[in-house]
Amino acid sequence: MRMSKGGTATFLVAAALALSACGGGDNPRLNKAEYVEQGSAICGRFSARIESAAQGAFNEPGKIPTAEEISTFAAETVAPTIEEEVEQLSELRPPEDDQERIDDMLQAGKDGVDTVRRDPTIILSSNDDGFGRYQELSEAYGLQNCGGGSDATRNAIAGIRAGG
Repeated sequence: MRMSKGGTATFLVAAALALSACGGGDNPRLNKAEYVEQGSAICGRFSARIESAAQGAFNEPGKIPTAEEISTFAAETVAPTIEEEVEQLSELRPPEDDQERIDDMLQAGKDGVDTVRRDPTIILSSNDDGFGRYQELSEAYGLQNCGGGSDATRNAIAGIRAGG
């Protein structure tokens, strides 16, 4: 049986739709160990990026940065970096039973970004730098280094140098 050009195009569109409905284009669901491993690697990369930027921006040993310098750093470096971190984590597919928990964690990350963008001075808070809930939820799930909250970053911002 021979198909017309229109019939061939219709068949190809229908086949593509059928494949996409089966999840052929989606990332597969990960088990928890895979999610934690891949998610921690993502968070580690972004945490290292923030740490490196903090060490570059606040590189004078013993000099305590001004609130304005820290706020600028938070708005221009921390918030967009963590936003990208959350975006990459959202591309991973956690176990189905954990989806709601991960959605809550990712929303906490987005909320933190929004909070820091609205008020970058919150990054100066010892109680919550805007990403406390995101860090808490990610750590509770088993992820490491999410939210850019490493001691090295905090020390760089505070003007403290290791060995110096």
